[in-house]
Amino acid sequence: MSRSYRTLALALVGVLVLFGLAKMADGDATTGSAAPAAGENPTQGSASVTTDETGLVTTESVTDEVDGDMETTTTTAPPITAACTITAVLKQGATGTEVQCLETQLQAGGFTATPADATFDAATDTAVRAYQTAKSLDVDGIVGRQTAQTMGIWAGPLGPMPATDDDCPATPRGAIVDRANQRGALCENGKITYEFPITTANSQPDPGRYPVYAKDMNASSTFGGHYSTMTHFVAFTKGKYKGARIAFHSIPKLQNGEFVQPLESVGTPAMHGESSGCIRVLPDDAVKIWDWLAVGDEVHVIS
Repeated sequence: MSRSYRTLALALVGVLVLFGLAKMADGDATTGSAAPAAGENPTQGSASVTTDETGLVTTESVTDEVDGDMETTTTTAPPITAACTITAVLKQGATGTEVQCLETQLQAGGFTATPADATFDAATDTAVRAYQTAKSLDVDGIVGRQTAQTMGIWAGPLGPMPATDDDCPATPRGAIVDRANQRGALCENGKITYEFPITTANSQPDPGRYPVYAKDMNASSTFGGHYSTMTHFVAFTKGKYKGARIAFHSIPKLQNGEFVQPLESVGTPAMHGESSGCIRVLPDDAVKIWDWLAVGDEVHVIS
């Protein structure tokens, strides 16, 4: 074969290769693949994709991987190391001797030069936030048990403290996850509007503030060695063991139609740790959460 024919043949082969690649790319763009979703939590499966009227992409069905969990043990409360103590949650606007105790500790740690005047004002709030940042605590300007224990001044209750309006996220709509009490809540403009029982893992998600980043209607899982399905999950963080999605979702159902745990057991201490990362909720509550939270809304995990 002459050089000109060899050149022509190679050119034709190149055109065919490029045409095949273009068809593959066009097929991917047309068919689409589902983003990972949550369940008993990132997903390894794929699904058909639909887009609702808000432009939010939701998957019809996905197969999920569990993230894992670790047992937690009760530890002794940190000792009181200061000359004064507080017994209640303090925030901006509070006054009295317990505020003065807090301010004294902030001064001793070098977090403020403001006199301990027994008034929790803007300067105290700034100092508290600086302290929380330095100690890798949840930075909210509120001195609750965790912050006060770190300072060595907490003499209040050692048991779980239930959520209050102060725990509501900054977004107009949001949610609270309280693993210690196995309770969740929905918030509107800084006020708790609805509370519900939950079943969670022992060791995650960690306390913090997380934005909702995905909503998917249906999912399936092989958690516990059996196949189960779940609905209405709203993903807001990822697991710390495998990076699987963590979300609110309905109690999973087995193939025979039975729930993986009795509905009346949701929220009970006995079931704490049965989830492998996600936040299990009752079916009706799953619908409420789905309808209430949008992508970008905040979820505050307080314990």
